[in-house]
Formats: sequence, structure tokens, C-alpha cells
Amino acid sequence: MRGKVYEVAALLKAYEILDFLLVKGEATFTEIHTSLGHPKSSTYKTISTLESLGLVRMIGQSNRYALGLSLIELGAKAANQVDMTTEAKPILRNLSMESRRTCHLGILDGSEVIYLLKENVYGAISLDTWAGKRFGVHCTAMGKVLLAWLPEKEVDRILAGAEFTKYTPNTVTTPEEVKQALVEVRVRGWATDDEESNKMVRCVAAPVLDSRGKVCAALSVTTLTDLDNYEQLLGLTNMVVDAASKLSKKLGSSSSV
Repeated sequence: MRGKVYEVAALLKAYEILDFLLVKGEATFTEIHTSLGHPKSSTYKTISTLESLGLVRMIGQSNRYALGLSLIELGAKAANQVDMTTEAKPILRNLSMESRRTCHLGILDGSEVIYLLKENVYGAISLDTWAGKRFGVHCTAMGKVLLAWLPEKEVDRILAGAEFTKYTPNTVTTPEEVKQALVEVRVRGWATDDEESNKMVRCVAAPVLDSRGKVCAALSVTTLTDLDNYEQLLGLTNMVVDAASKLSKKLGSSSSV
């Protein structure tokens, strides 16, 4: 049973405008506010905000509004993520069974990594992680993988907005250190986190490619220092790379990084 729903009036009005344009195709400002019964002033502010976000656009000089192209991007990403998690679940579960370790699927969200899935089949390692948890890109194997094949300007933009929190003595705390690590990641095709985000925790991650051959996600295996030393962690690499390759193929990729 769902809990209490807290509604934000401004968001509801914005959604009504988007839904109206979805049905009508295009409409003038007057048609929008009169049809929906919204006040002129608040409707103007809402449309202006939606337009600045690319969710609504004005058609040429016609003073008529239509849905914005950013909705295509958002819709495509949402669809890809739903498909990706569906395809990833059995692969991630098998990876957890094979490695006997905790495994995650994650994507890049701004300057953070967000977990979409977690599998810990045998429960051998108890980690304070869950689907929806976020980590900084600077201190995780997943973060390095998700940054490594982006254009340099995009990496610079993301790192400029990152908080370089120092979690352990091994945590890197500058954009320059992160970018240097990315060079090695691109050469190897995978990344490690050696007690960089949490003490006594190690991780290896590999990239997942979409149908365009672009890195869209990362798979990882996480272990503890008292279970696996760094050399043993590297022994898990082939499992992670193979699992990421299987998921990439499921998503339509025929290439490798």
C-alpha cells in the first residue's frame, strides 16, 4: 500500500501543460492557459521554465508552443534504463554467484554514480549499498569507467561540479589525479577502487556499451580486503569484463571499448 502522496502544485501545472501539448500537438499561450484554466502569470512562468529546460519549444516565429526535443532524450534514456535493468538482472545475479561477491550495476548521474541494481547471492559480504545509492565519481571504480571514454571537455565539466570528499587515505582529491587514472583505465578497459571510497573495501568495474557503442553503464564486483588482496581482486576482472560484454550484446552493442 502506498504512503501519503505529497503534491507540488507547480509540478502538477507543468505536467498538465506538457500533457495538453501532447494531445494538441501545438498551441498558443492563450489556448494553453484558457483551456487549462491556469492564471496568466503563473502559466507564463511555467512555460518559460519548461522552455529553458528544453521541455517546451516555440515553433519558429509563430508564437505557438510544442513539446521540446529534450523530452525525446529523457524518454529514450528512461526506456534504455528500463530495458537495461531487465536485461542486467540475470547477468548480475550470475556474476554474483560465480564470484561469490557483491555485484552492482550503475550509471552516471551528474558528478555521481547511482546504483541501479545490487546482487549479493550468497550474502558473504555485507555492504551498506542499495539500488539508488550514490557515490562520487572520483573515488569509485564505476566512476572511473563511466568517465574514461567521455570527451575531455565533458570530463572537465563533470569534475568541475564534483565534491572531492576524502573518504580514506587512498581517495584522490583533485581533477588532475582522476584524469591521470582515466588514462590507465582506457588502456586496460576496466577500473579498480582500492580502498578509495571505503576502508577495507575493494572493487573492480567494467563498462557496458549501448547500441551505439557508447559507455552507458558499469558492472562491478566488490570485495573486502580481508577476503581478497589486490592481486586476487584482479583475478575477478575477467568475470566482470565478460559479464559487462554479455550485457552490452543484450543492449545491441557489437563493439568494444
